[in-house]
Amino acid sequence: MRTLLRATALIVLAVALFAGSIRLVSAQEKIRLSYSALSPSTAFLWIPREKGFFRKYGLDAEIILIESGTLTSQALASGEIGIADNAGAPAIISNASGSGETIIMGLVNSLEYNLVSTKQVKDIADLKGKRIGVSRIGSSSHAAVEIALEHFKIDPKRDGITFVQSGTMTTRVAGMRAGSIDATLVDPGFVTFMVKEGYKDLGYLGKLGIPYQHESLDSSKAYLAKHRDTALKAVKGIVEGIAFIAQERNGAEVKRVLGKYLKFDDAAKTEDAYKALRGYATSIRKPYPTKEGVAALITFLAKFNPKVAQIGADDVVDASLVAELDKAGFIDAVYREMRQGK
Repeated sequence: MRTLLRATALIVLAVALFAGSIRLVSAQEKIRLSYSALSPSTAFLWIPREKGFFRKYGLDAEIILIESGTLTSQALASGEIGIADNAGAPAIISNASGSGETIIMGLVNSLEYNLVSTKQVKDIADLKGKRIGVSRIGSSSHAAVEIALEHFKIDPKRDGITFVQSGTMTTRVAGMRAGSIDATLVDPGFVTFMVKEGYKDLGYLGKLGIPYQHESLDSSKAYLAKHRDTALKAVKGIVEGIAFIAQERNGAEVKRVLGKYLKFDDAAKTEDAYKALRGYATSIRKPYPTKEGVAALITFLAKFNPKVAQIGADDVVDASLVAELDKAGFIDAVYREMRQGK
């Protein structure tokens, strides 16, 4: 009889634990997030997923790749996804068209590109008369290179520069290998291995100090109106992910995640990607979007799209989620706990 009672108690306990686990799973809110390019900075989404930070704040997060900023904006507008890691330009263009796309976090707030060219190009001044690959005309990569050229007093029209629509960073590099373009923009994490392949690094544009909303976390006004608390939880997870990346002692784990998603076959490439990513993380402890960077993009994009000329940075940026966490002391607490190894 004692054995039977003990077995019954164990069964009841197991059923209770199982029921509790079901309630825990069901309590997780579902959210779909996307990213528009395979780059080191996309780890701002990968790390929270891999380390369970989204789950910690009650989210069952599905993360998908939509390899186009424009398609990402369309997915946000349709409600197919709730939050996206996107470039600044498509977010602004989409907002100007009435989609309500809104920048809620600044993930990379400067010109985080390197200009890379074939070895025949001597320096930036020698880009005159050359072909520069961009993802498409009016895109973030196009905006970045034109803004950089303006800094060096180079006028594309006057100086005979041709912009070639060449697709993603990977296809732009392939275009340079094929000889269809003379230069393009790449993520800093890609520079070392490209130089090893014989290409020339014309310089890191981030050092120019030009305000530029390079990469952002976006949502839509419609989604935020219905699911603001869910979006706030996602921002919490990403803030904790940024803090995790910023701690040097987590380097091995961050490199593991980068290797998993970027699928680099060379440890040196992963190391370069990690250095670039950690640099981003340490510069955005409090990831407010940059209104100055958005305004610079609006000025550029208005040349190609009259609708963009009708909006301002305040129409695109909603920093209220970051501000709420900042005011509550959440961000400082996350970094304090991360430093203490909690």
